[in-house]
Amino acid sequence: MTSFSTPYLDITYRPEQHVLLGRWLRAVMPFELQQGYAALLEAAAEHNCRFWLLDIRRRVGVDSSDVFWIMEEFFPKLQPRLGRTTYLAFLMSPHHLAGVLANATIPSLTYFDTLPYQLQRFTDESTALEWLQHCYQQDTVATQ
Repeated sequence: MTSFSTPYLDITYRPEQHVLLGRWLRAVMPFELQQGYAALLEAAAEHNCRFWLLDIRRRVGVDSSDVFWIMEEFFPKLQPRLGRTTYLAFLMSPHHLAGVLANATIPSLTYFDTLPYQLQRFTDESTALEWLQHCYQQDTVATQ
């Protein structure tokens, strides 16, 4: 297991699970969000890992400008850098999930169906890890 930390984000690669874990430790400013996601992408490229668990339970609220940046700037960088579909499991509190579902600037999960990155939202870490393991197994079968 290798890790990297900032005051606002812990990044750990779990080779036994083929998962990159990013735990946001607090609410962040836009520049910290961008630096954090850049660090996640660097770690993913270093470990050739396309299966991410993003724990955003400690981040409060969803800002529409952050959503725009993630959707328009960050997500499109994943496939060129990592080569194939990236799977992102977002772990959030039930309250945060309700806010995400009510936010019209955040697309439904079906929006991502044809894109080279797949997202799911979870309130339970073990369920999120199960989904990532399922994606890993399916992806491994598809490439054989």
